[in-house]
Amino acid sequence: MILRLAGATALMLVVAGPAFAVGPTCGDQIAALRGQLQDSARARASLGAKVEQADQLCKQNKDEEAQNLLRQIHEQMSQAGSKGASGSSTSSGTSR
Repeated sequence: MILRLAGATALMLVVAGPAFAVGPTCGDQIAALRGQLQDSARARASLGAKVEQADQLCKQNKDEEAQNLLRQIHEQMSQAGSKGASGSSTSSGTSR
């Protein structure tokens, strides 16, 4: 139950992330994303390199490229969150 609640909360943060992305600077978005990744070692392991790449792009004033990469990261996180939420509620035993 707690795991399902935590998954739903994480998913809401990921989905809400792009809405918050309108105002903050590139660096602020990366800091927020790093905060979200701290909660999940698996997400940090799979997306950490992309976050670092986005950070480097941001530091090089390549905001558009950084924004595109951040968007990809958010999409991957939301896909992973939806798979985790649906996977915990079903026990079909099939895997892809």
